[in-house]
Amino acid sequence: MDIEVYFYELVDKLAREEVNLIEQEVAITRCVAHAFPEAKEIAVFGSFYGFSLPAGAAIDRSARLRRLGRSLAEKMPALCRLAMRRYESKDHPTSNQLFRRVKGKKRLASCREQYNDV
Repeated sequence: MDIEVYFYELVDKLAREEVNLIEQEVAITRCVAHAFPEAKEIAVFGSFYGFSLPAGAAIDRSARLRRLGRSLAEKMPALCRLAMRRYESKDHPTSNQLFRRVKGKKRLASCREQYNDV
């Protein structure tokens, strides 16, 4: 069975360097497990968290990720004040974002290496 691994980091770069997400491990793990019951190997590191899903399991992934983000924001209000980004638009309501998917070859490789060591 194929497995897909997802890594998410704080949107705000300064907060990413200052905040240790391991302090929020219980909240993050519970929220991921609730949003994605089929998630395996949920792991929280200093600057990111990751989890694996069976390939093709996340059919309605974007809606579930939004729900996960809302749930995380609700559980960690202090982190929201420090790290949340607001995006304003004339045509759309204001959007808030706390975490984003890790992109970039070097950061992604670093995340994979740490995740595989667990």
